[in-house]
Amino acid sequence: MEEIESDPSSLKIAFNPSSPIGAPVHPECVKAVEETARLLESLGHNVEEARPDIDGKALAKSFIIMYFGEISAEIEEMKIILGRKPKRHDVEALTWTLGLLGHAFTAGEFVKAMREWGIAARAMGRFHQKYDLYLTPTLAHPPVKIGELQPKPFERVAMKVVNALGLARLLKASGITDQMAETNLSKMPFTQLANLTGQPAMSVPLYWTSDGLPCGVHFMAPFGDEATLFQLAAQLEKAQPWFDKHGEVWG
Repeated sequence: MEEIESDPSSLKIAFNPSSPIGAPVHPECVKAVEETARLLESLGHNVEEARPDIDGKALAKSFIIMYFGEISAEIEEMKIILGRKPKRHDVEALTWTLGLLGHAFTAGEFVKAMREWGIAARAMGRFHQKYDLYLTPTLAHPPVKIGELQPKPFERVAMKVVNALGLARLLKASGITDQMAETNLSKMPFTQLANLTGQPAMSVPLYWTSDGLPCGVHFMAPFGDEATLFQLAAQLEKAQPWFDKHGEVWG
C-alpha cells in the first residue's frame, strides 16, 4: 500500500508480443502490447522491442513434464481424502491420463526438466541487467468460450482406452508430450516463465476488444522487485482506469 503512493522512476522496459514457442498470437493481443508500449512512453518510460535469450520450446516441455508430475502427486494424495487408493473413475478422464503420464517419466527426466528453469532464470537475470521490466501479452488469444478447451470426442475415446489399459508409457514413447506442450500452451505461452524462474509478475487489464473482452498485458520484474510492479500498476491505473469496465460473459 505504501508503494502505490509513489510513481516509479523512468524505467527501461522491453516488450515482445511474439509467442516464445512460435505459436500464433492473436492480433488483438499484439495490439494490447503495442498500445501499452505507447502509453508507457507517454508516461516517460523508455520502451523498446527485445526478448530474452530463452529456448521457449524446451521450457514449455519442462513445464508440461512438471505438470504431469504435479497431477500424479495430487492423485496419490487423494488417498487421504478417500481413505482408499484412487481409481480412474474418481477424476475426469483427462486428469487420469495426465497422472499416468506423470508416472511414465523418471526422476532423472524430472530433474533434467527442472534444470531448464535454472537456465531460464539465469537468462532472465542477464536480461534484467539491461531492462527493468519485460512486457508481453498475458494470453496469446482473447478469452475463450466456456468449454472451448475441453477434449474433442475422439480425444475422449482415446483417453478412455489409454486409462483402461494403462498405456501411458506407450503414449510417452509416441512423442506426444512435445505436441501436448505446444498445444496446451499455444493460447497461454507467456505467464509460466515467471512461475518457473521465481520472478514477480503482474497482469494489467489495459486493453479491451471491440467485443468487450479484456486482453491483459503481462509485466515481469527482476527477482525480488515487487515494489516496481506495485508502483507501475498504480501509475497505469491512474493514467488509464479500468475499475468501471466489465467483460462480456460468453457461453
